[in-house]
Amino acid sequence: MKIEGFLFVRLKIMIIFVKKYKDMKLNSNSISSKLYRWFYGTNDLPNNLCPYFWKLVLSWLVLIPYSLFCLPVILHELFDKTYRFTDNSTGKRIGYSSLTYALLFFIGCMLSSIGWFFIEPEKDSFYQFMGTLGFVIWVVSIIIGIVEGFKAFKEWNYSRKIKYDENGRRIWNQPKEEKTYLVVEFAKAKYNKYCPKIDWIDKK
Repeated sequence: MKIEGFLFVRLKIMIIFVKKYKDMKLNSNSISSKLYRWFYGTNDLPNNLCPYFWKLVLSWLVLIPYSLFCLPVILHELFDKTYRFTDNSTGKRIGYSSLTYALLFFIGCMLSSIGWFFIEPEKDSFYQFMGTLGFVIWVVSIIIGIVEGFKAFKEWNYSRKIKYDENGRRIWNQPKEEKTYLVVEFAKAKYNKYCPKIDWIDKK
């Protein structure tokens, strides 16, 4: 009830303030405006105070847990000299950070499965779970690697047989001439009830 009352009072004060001062002048380079643009990944600041105010309140409230969770992406933004506000939004940072943590977890599982050669896992322990998952990841990775390697070998072997002239243009092989057999063609003609035309070729 205290929180609801506090928010109601703040909203009432804000409404009175907006009615009294319809045109507000805010610094676009202030800490709050920079936080808004960084948090929501935009360069456009709203012209209406109400959505700007509540979105800004939300960003201040979740700033610390959000920054801790998205630390990998935030560190990348700090060291990236070409970073702009529009590069990453709230959802993108959460998504990229989740993928980073998942990748680190999978790598840890794969290392745990290797660790089984040196440390025997206890039954029903988290270490056993990580090692088992790591073993599955190793198997899937090896299968995918074999399949992709076979595809790459086929493409390399195919491209190796392609010939080019001195101008770099591809030389296409002439199609092989199919052999015709008199008895086979006669049987086909008899079955389909037609008489094929004979084209005589002078071969030596």
